Amino acid sequence: MRLEGKRCIVTGGASGIGEATVRRFVEEGAEVLIADLNLAGAQALAAELDSAVTAVKCDARQEADVRDVATAALERWENVDVLVNNAGIELSKTYEDTSTDEWAAVIDTNLRGPWLFCKYIVPKMVERGAGSVINVSSLNGLVGFPLSTAYGSAKGGLVVFTRDMAIELGPTGVRVNCVCPGVIATPMMERWTQSMPDQAEAQEMLRGTMPIGRLGQASEVASAILFFASDDSTLCQGSVLSVDGGFTAQ
Repeated sequence: MRLEGKRCIVTGGASGIGEATVRRFVEEGAEVLIADLNLAGAQALAAELDSAVTAVKCDARQEADVRDVATAALERWENVDVLVNNAGIELSKTYEDTSTDEWAAVIDTNLRGPWLFCKYIVPKMVERGAGSVINVSSLNGLVGFPLSTAYGSAKGGLVVFTRDMAIELGPTGVRVNCVCPGVIATPMMERWTQSMPDQAEAQEMLRGTMPIGRLGQASEVASAILFFASDDSTLCQGSVLSVDGGFTAQ
């Protein structure tokens, strides 16, 4: 029970890596607030996991939504011990075919959102002298890919944001770290595969990028997030952990 008594916010917690993280946190004794634009999915997960989980609707791009989530969490709990910035959207387009609205949506969800949540949650952590923030970036934030200028820019920015926040908060007792998942079997990856002309070929290509010979599972990424959320990682500050089956080791 490594998170017993901990109060946690997981953005984008209704599916994929976020859902796996919520499940793992509850198993480890935490109370969790899911902040997700997909309220129905978040409520279904909360109903399954009973009183340990609360679901609220939140568009991470909107400051008013994030402020409302922070207010609700702090009124209920008085403090937040763990913030997992997981909410994100994908886009596979060339730089020239990406519209300004698409660019803004990807950057605002994947980078502005984590900044907003930190803006409204972290000051209370600093007051207490304790807390852990885990940003969920991506393999795309570490290495270049075609059709990934918007998504890669946002996720790369999140890696640097993590490091900058870690330095700024170093003496406060608040830790800020980052996980970079590789090719993970999630609804987001399924949507990408379905957008390809040959889905079977796309699946084979994805498996071929992984030295371990298979796609990762969301639960495996959740285990890495749990490490940063727990007291097992008290010396980690500004760490960027690749959870990618060896992709970046090639």
